[in-house]
Amino acid sequence: MSSTGASGRAEGGQLEERVDLSAETASKISQARTLVASSPSNLRDALALLAALEKRCRVGNDTPSLVRVCEACLDLCKEAGDDEALLATLKNLITRRSQKAKAIGALVTKCLPWVLDEGGGFTPIVIAEGNEAAAKARDALVEELREITDGKMYLEAERARLTRTMAILKEAAGDVAGAADVLQEVHVETYGSISKR
Repeated sequence: MSSTGASGRAEGGQLEERVDLSAETASKISQARTLVASSPSNLRDALALLAALEKRCRVGNDTPSLVRVCEACLDLCKEAGDDEALLATLKNLITRRSQKAKAIGALVTKCLPWVLDEGGGFTPIVIAEGNEAAAKARDALVEELREITDGKMYLEAERARLTRTMAILKEAAGDVAGAADVLQEVHVETYGSISKR
């Protein structure tokens, strides 16, 4: 057994080895960015390239590289302006078998500025009047992030912020009863523990 590092216990009490894939991660992310920069239609190929690396990082217990790869996947989708690919990639990365909690937390944290105003509050990003596609994409991302954070204690504050955001969106659309129902899903103690900004 090598002394590269340990991150958990495998069967039989043996320590799992941590494989360092940071150099390969940097080169593959750069390669994927170049691929998408040459033509946004290459997004699927770039995501496929990073998906293989994501699996190697996850299986090899290289959490820092895993987080970088997952964030890069979302960045590529956002930069390409493909909201459907963003949602699909987010769902895909979150539901991977044995996905690390740090990676899930990093993905949610990465997406929050895309739906919430700056400042750490819960006000949704203002979309220009008449831009229904952008508003629909924002609302879908808020809903998806709420689903992802459901039942995860380490993302409780993020879920509360997203729930408040969803309530604001429903209220703005005239669905006051729906907004009240959404707010009732979060425990009072959760709102008491998050910042009052």
